Amino acid sequence: MLESLFNFREINSRPYLAFLWAFAIISISVIIAMQIGFKIAVGTASVNLTGIFTLAFALISSSYIMTAIIRREELMEEKAIRAHYSKGFWERHRKDLLIFLYFFGGATLAFAVWTMLLPADTFQVQIPSICAMRPYLSVCDSPMITGSVTSPSVSFMNILTNNLRVTAFSFVFAFIFGAGAVFILLWNAGILGICIGLMSRSLAEIPVNSIRFLPHGIPEIAGYILAGLAGSLISIAIIRKADRNILKSVAWDSAVVLIIGVVLVVLGAFIEAYL
Repeated sequence: MLESLFNFREINSRPYLAFLWAFAIISISVIIAMQIGFKIAVGTASVNLTGIFTLAFALISSSYIMTAIIRREELMEEKAIRAHYSKGFWERHRKDLLIFLYFFGGATLAFAVWTMLLPADTFQVQIPSICAMRPYLSVCDSPMITGSVTSPSVSFMNILTNNLRVTAFSFVFAFIFGAGAVFILLWNAGILGICIGLMSRSLAEIPVNSIRFLPHGIPEIAGYILAGLAGSLISIAIIRKADRNILKSVAWDSAVVLIIGVVLVVLGAFIEAYL
């Protein structure tokens, strides 16, 4: 049902619909997860798993179309290779990159809005990761946070090392699972959206608080997307048992996509550290 809210052709022809689609999927997933209301005891504390169930339902709902997009991309690559036709990078990957960026934006906004509307412990599972980056948030003093939270280093090398680790994970995860890039997007959208929601005192403040993340967030997320796309292209080519020449060409193209993704991640880290 959820995956049918927008079909593949609609999103492919109008990439901005991925924003609305992601917002709807996250919102419905949150509502369903809230109905489950599952908590587990960790020592003397109770951990709310709504955030995990939200990710699970959203991943199930979005994987089909997002995987179809990646498969279409690999088929286009294969046809271009067979026809000895070479397109520029932006011409070949523009639409897919836009779809994933819009998807990330819609998911981020949905998490931010629901964080504002729901109790503070709703996304308890994600909060420790947020407090590791933003320990000054009031929620980080809550009993729901276990262990000490220290102020993170904002040096260029520390930011870059962390972001490159996520980039590598995006590539490997997408290569192994195919749709792994979707999980990376949803997790990071959740972390960013929940952080924005915690920083905002009203829904009107969400757009203002989002702006501060845009300069470094756009190239950073684009880098993660390209890394996941690179891993998925190779994965699908292997699954399809493409012949050696096509596989070699796809591997080379994926390497180029990955390198561009790494460059964008480096750019994002530089902006975050120095600008």
